[in-house]
Amino acid sequence: MATSKNEEVAALEALRDSSADLVRYLDAMDAKLAQLNQQNELSLRVLENWSSVIAITKATAAAASSKTPSELVRTPV
Repeated sequence: MATSKNEEVAALEALRDSSADLVRYLDAMDAKLAQLNQQNELSLRVLENWSSVIAITKATAAAASSKTPSELVRTPV
């Protein structure tokens, strides 16, 4: 019976250690996903600004050539 208890204690300790490893792994994955999310938001902001950049470039080119732009681009606010 003592051997059975010792085996059970060893199994529980192994489970505890495995659980701690899993928690550390999941915490690391959470940090990486948070970093990816932040980088995606920064990329999104850059891409959102391109429509404004293109509209300004077209308007500047049209003003330089003294004609109205053939296409107006409406950018969301």
